[in-house]
Order: sequence, then C-alpha cells, then structure tokens
Amino acid sequence: MTDTIIQKKLLNSKFKLIIISLLAFLLLLLLGFLLVIYFTLSRDGAYRGVFIDGKNVDKMSYDQIYEFFDSSYTDQLKNVELTLENGDYSTNFNLLDLGVSYNIDKAATQALHVGRQGNIFGRFFEIKRIKKKNMNIELDYSLNSAALENMINDFYDKTLIPVNESYLNFEDKKVTLIMGHPGKSLDIEKFRSVVDNSIKSLKGGIFNISPLVIEPEEIRVDKIYNEISCEPVNAKATAKDGQVVITPHVYGRRIDKSNLSDIIEKHKNDFGAKVELPVVFEDPELKTEQAQAMLFRDTLATSNTNFSTSTQNNYNRGINMQIASSKINGTVLGPGEIFSFNDVVGPRTVQNGYKTAKEYVSGKIVDGIGGGVCQVSSTLYNAVLFSDLETVFRQNHMFSIGYLPLGRDAAVAYSDLDFKFKNNTNWPIKIEAAVKNNTVSFSIRGTQEQPGKTIELSHVQIRSTPAPIQYIDDPNLEEGQTVVIQSGQAGYVVDTYKTVKINGVVQSKNKLHTSTYSTYKTIIKRGTKRVEPALLDLPESQDTPEDIIDETPA
Repeated sequence: MTDTIIQKKLLNSKFKLIIISLLAFLLLLLLGFLLVIYFTLSRDGAYRGVFIDGKNVDKMSYDQIYEFFDSSYTDQLKNVELTLENGDYSTNFNLLDLGVSYNIDKAATQALHVGRQGNIFGRFFEIKRIKKKNMNIELDYSLNSAALENMINDFYDKTLIPVNESYLNFEDKKVTLIMGHPGKSLDIEKFRSVVDNSIKSLKGGIFNISPLVIEPEEIRVDKIYNEISCEPVNAKATAKDGQVVITPHVYGRRIDKSNLSDIIEKHKNDFGAKVELPVVFEDPELKTEQAQAMLFRDTLATSNTNFSTSTQNNYNRGINMQIASSKINGTVLGPGEIFSFNDVVGPRTVQNGYKTAKEYVSGKIVDGIGGGVCQVSSTLYNAVLFSDLETVFRQNHMFSIGYLPLGRDAAVAYSDLDFKFKNNTNWPIKIEAAVKNNTVSFSIRGTQEQPGKTIELSHVQIRSTPAPIQYIDDPNLEEGQTVVIQSGQAGYVVDTYKTVKINGVVQSKNKLHTSTYSTYKTIIKRGTKRVEPALLDLPESQDTPEDIIDETPA
C-alpha cells in the first residue's frame, strides 16, 4: 500500500516536470520567434526581394534609391538617340526633346512601404513572401505630351499615302470606272511603343515603323449600278442674285447589271486602272446649248405710256420716271421668283434724285417727292398682263388716271403700297425699261413656250358717278362770272378681263379684278357782286373760266 502511494507521487512529479519543461520550451520558441520578427521588422532600407524597374534595391534607403536612379536614368537621357524610319522618310530625336522625367520619388517611396503596412504578423509574412517571390515596382515617367503628339502628327503627315476609293468618272457620253488603290499610314501605336520602350530601357537605335496598309472599300455592284442608271434630264435655266444659271443636261444611262458585275470582278485587283464601261446613252429633249439659245429669245410683251413735259410739274414727273425705270431695267427673274416694285426701285427720296410732282395722297392731289412713279408701275403692270405673268399684288389708284384705260393701273407708295408679280414661266425673264421722247416703255423678254399665244384685255364699266361740284361765292366777282379753281373727276367701278388666245382661238377668259375709283369734286368760284345797269351799250364778251390745275398727277 505504502509503495503504491510512493509510486503515484513519483509519477505525478515526473508529469509535472514534463509539463513545465514543455511550457518552457514553447516559451523559448515563442520568444525566439518574436525576436526574429522584431529584427526582421526593425531593419532599415528596402527589404530583400524588392526591385525597381528590375534593379535590386535591397537594404537601400530613400536617398540611396533616389541617387542611384537619378544617376542611372535621368543623367543618361541625353545619351539616348532614336531614329524612326518609314520608307524613304526618317526622323531623329533625343529623349530630352520629349521632356522625359522619371518619377523616382514615387518608386522609392513605394519600395520603402513594402512590408511596412498592417499588423506585425502581416508585415512579417509579407516580407518573407517577397523574399521568396520578389516584387518589381514600375518606374513611371512623364513627358511633354504636346511634343510627342506634334512629332507623331508630323511623321504621320509626311508618310501618309491616302487610300484612293474606286469611283465613276462621267464625261459627255463616256463612263469610266477608276479602280481604287490601297493607302499607307503610320502605325501610331507602334510609334508610341518604340518611344515607351526606349524611355524604359534607356536604349536608342534605328527603328523601322512599318506602315499600316489601308485597303479601299470593296466595290459594290448595286451601288455602281445605281450611280450609272438614270433617266435623261433636260438642261434648266434659273436665276440667282439676278444672274442666269444654266444647269447642264444629263444623258440617260443604262448598263447590263450582270455584265457590270463581271467587269468589276475581273478588275478588282487592278489598282488604279481606268475601265471604260459599256453604257448605253439616251439624249434628253433639251440640251445645254439649246437652253442657252432659248434664253430671252422672245419678247413676251411690250407696254408704252406717254407723258407731257410742258410744265415744271410734268417735267419733274419725267425725271422721276427715268430714275425709277433705270432701277428696273435689266432685272432678271428666275422661274417662280417674285418681283417687288418697292424692293427693286427703293425709296423715292431727294437723296436718290427724285423731284417734287403731283401725286394722290389721302384723297387729295398734292405735291410729293417722286410723283409720277406710279406711271412706271402701271406701264410695267400692263407689260406683265400682256405677258400672261401672274400678278401677286396690285392696287388701283384712288382716282382715275389719264395715261391708261380704266382698270389697268397699279398704284405704289414706298413702304405702304407695292406692286408684285411672279415669273410663272419655266424660263428666266428679263425686264427692259426705257424713258425716251416722253414715252415710258417696258418690254419683258423670255421664252415663249406657246407659239401663237396672244392676250387681250377688256373692261366692263359697272357704274360711273359724275364729279360733284362745290360752288364758292365770291363777292369780288361779278354776278354771272365763274372761275374753276379745281377740276374734278368722275368716279367709276370697272371689272377687268383677260382673254387668252392661241392662233386666234380663245382658250380662256377670266376676270382679273374690280377697280373702284372715287370721285374728285370740282370747285367753282361764282360772282355775287351786283352790277349796276350800264348807260351805254357794251361789247358782248365774257371771260373764259380758268382751270387752275393743269397738272397730271401720279
């Protein structure tokens, strides 16, 4: 019993000793591990396995790294020369020309941060991992981007061979297919890659930059066929800014599509070849030279009105008519173009040379600058009517005029009342105007498309109203004597008609408009002075009434 107890005590003592020894060993092991970690983490400089741009920076401080790369890289830039070639063209430059600068500060800082971030265990194991597998830090650089782009663009422009696409050349009665050929351009990405590698490796040399070949687009049969095929188009005459423009005729063209496909397939690799195509041509009805010969070939209509210059008023009217007519003379209107009298003639002012003459204003006959211009617009209006052109806007005078039949006048007043007409023919027209020998003349020249066409104008008087008479008693004038101080005018309402005939056969008769002319009162002085009976017989005589106004208004 006693021996058993003793044995148990001995066993317990041994077990405790083993446990204590084991704990002591583990403690020593942990202490050693911690010492290893401590000495590992407390090391100065970059850790083993850290490289910058392939260069080992083990144990190097920030200053050592910076000095090493500054002397190894920055100082060597001036010695790196590059020659880039492309065919017969080459360019030489030094890396300093590009303003290259290495970011050594960033790389050195990054290298010294390796293994120095996170908790101690994370740092320790990262250091061990890098020691085995290594870590390379890229040495970044910067450069003058504008200088590089200018160099690339200059190289590109001087080595570019543009691609020529296939196209059709149209001549009078000949169609040629011009086959395209490939172009060549700078491989910009390769250019950049060569520069990048030279900066990183600090190695220059001669580098061939092979061009990129740019193939022309594949010729599509449908596209070529559609470009060729067309109906004939007549030549066309229009006007722009008062000048005649002739659009040339186009021949109709046809080609067999399957034959065209075979031709394209046969010549698809004949770069730059000129292949005449078997096109069938069709003549248009009107060719360019015919259109030129038809321009202003015919006088569509002529209109004349007369005027007097016997008084200063009428003389001034004649001057005003000359100025206005000269503004219109030579005016060319294209098909569909609208003529505006006020736009063409412009303001009637003293500065523009116009004189004072009688005109109708607000129901009165008064002196005004430019009186007589309405005779120009009215004469032109009649030429327009006889030319069968389209009237856009026309207004008759307030009172009747004496130089044209009723219903055929066109009143104008700058900024208030205009006369407009439209060239409704298919050809340009030209207005010819002249004032000579007391006559205003207008001719409209164009192209008569309906030979034998004539225009007749007529009017129907719907109503007439005599001029009212106003008497003014004059005590200084003897009884029985009268003096006309204002000549009146009757009023009218008339409908104007246009009849179109071809070779004497009536084609149409249409009412153009209704014109209403107001009355203008006559004013007469009559004597109220009583006359004593004469003792002697006097000769029988009487004064002729005097018409004070002997002027022709506008």
